[in-house]
Amino acid sequence: MRLRWRTATAAALLFSLPLLVTDSLSALYAVVVVLGAAYAPHLITAFALIERAVDPGRLSEAMAYAASAIIGGMALAVAFSGRLAEGHGPAGAFLVAVGSAALCLCLALFTRVRPARAVHEAAAVPAASPAAEAPSGSARRG
Repeated sequence: MRLRWRTATAAALLFSLPLLVTDSLSALYAVVVVLGAAYAPHLITAFALIERAVDPGRLSEAMAYAASAIIGGMALAVAFSGRLAEGHGPAGAFLVAVGSAALCLCLALFTRVRPARAVHEAAAVPAASPAAEAPSGSARRG
């Protein structure tokens, strides 16, 4: 799954690069269609990794945080790219998409995702029995 995440994210970066040089609406449409083919697997895989990395009892909370982060990130990107579009035209605005894809690829390459099960197993330390902890000379008699 990590390989799929990295591959889809790398494809999203690669497929977003033509946005910087697209000069017609029909070419923009073609670029966005191809970019969508990489973006969907990236997003689906990211949510699947969240599902595996989070304790099942906190899954709803984790998905809500992830969805909220996506919406918040989109709002910031739209605000920032709007300013760039005013000052530098469409290529300036599309630079935000390319930069975001590059940041996502860095995240995919350098983030390690451990399944929640492995996190809980690593944190669980077997408790010693009280009899095993008692010194040999002070064993209970009964």
